[in-house]
Amino acid sequence: NRSVLTSIYYFLTIDSPHGRFHLNQSDIMHYFQMGDPITYYLIHPDGTLQTRVLGSDFTRGHELQFNVPAGVWKASRMDIKGPNGFGLLGEAVAPGFEYDDMTLGKTDELLALFPQHAELINRLSKRT
Repeated sequence: NRSVLTSIYYFLTIDSPHGRFHLNQSDIMHYFQMGDPITYYLIHPDGTLQTRVLGSDFTRGHELQFNVPAGVWKASRMDIKGPNGFGLLGEAVAPGFEYDDMTLGKTDELLALFPQHAELINRLSKRT
């Protein structure tokens, strides 16, 4: 008995401006709702780092939505110098989100997998 799709909203703020690296077993569609832009750091299984920005300024390469495939490590960071002091995002997950399908990235484990991204991993992962 699993939901076909789940959807959430969440805030990043100046007091909590980032989401730590984590891995999901389902594809997740991310949506920009309002506020300051949010940068996503995506580390693919082959170690390739991709950066994408959710936001509304298309002249700066922002996107209103994008998909993160299952099996890609992701972390996010809000532009703390933005005028709004928050970023409101939405996510849709299919099949529906289950906590058991999410792995929080531990610094030591991520460094062993992706040493080439040490600086980023040290900033945006959970110390064990």
